[in-house]
Amino acid sequence: MSAAELLHAGAGGFALAVDAVGWVLVPQVVLAIAILSLALQQLAGRLAGIAIPETPPWLDPAVESALLLGLLGTISGMVSGFVGLSPEELEPGPLVYSLGTALRSSFVGFLIALVGVWTKARTGAADRAELETA
Repeated sequence: MSAAELLHAGAGGFALAVDAVGWVLVPQVVLAIAILSLALQQLAGRLAGIAIPETPPWLDPAVESALLLGLLGTISGMVSGFVGLSPEELEPGPLVYSLGTALRSSFVGFLIALVGVWTKARTGAADRAELETA
């Protein structure tokens, strides 16, 4: 497979992912990468017996942003499903698709936030254990 074909396939996959979750997927991916990298860093540090640094100040806003982006995607998906429709024009197929997009957006946002909250809680627990042994 050539580089151009690989790039084209990757772009197609990204377009399908954005179509499945909505436009909020793009900022959610950025938050997911940041939060997951922090969680993996902390896990690797714990496994190696290295002191875990305190929680970075960006974690709380990142968790809140993930939640709010999920809710924004839900609202956006619901609006796109219902906007401009009269009861006579209502077709279940496009409506169900829009509602599915809305719910997937919330799911992704809550999942990212859950990892962030878990990461923060684990760092706090490590900090408390370190203080108790000192």
